[in-house]
Amino acid sequence: MRRAMVLLGGVALAVGAFVLFYRGPGQPFIRGYVSDVVATMLVYAFLGLLWRTTAARRALATAAIAVAVEVYQMVGTTPPGVGGVLVGAFPDPWDLVAYAVGVVAAVAWERRSVRSGDRTGGLSDATPPAR
Repeated sequence: MRRAMVLLGGVALAVGAFVLFYRGPGQPFIRGYVSDVVATMLVYAFLGLLWRTTAARRALATAAIAVAVEVYQMVGTTPPGVGGVLVGAFPDPWDLVAYAVGVVAAVAWERRSVRSGDRTGGLSDATPPAR
């Protein structure tokens, strides 16, 4: 599972970098919502690396963090610099939809990775015995 979370985090970072530098058609949508999708995927990946629990618990924790960010936007002030980029400045109910899409995508990634690892037998994260 560790490998799946590292790969998920890498994909999220790569898509996040694309979103950050994208200047083409649909930029406001991509910047506003695709970034929220990949942000929740990244949070899920970090939790997957740090917290050995069920996918459902990780999904709930990720969703709780995402909702906390949205609530902070409603009541807090935007932090300066990078903090403002990470947390965002404007609450938007559609952000919650984007967060949900990100959580569902992350859980699907994990489940697919676990299934393909079980089938092939070659993607185990177990530490080999010492020699």
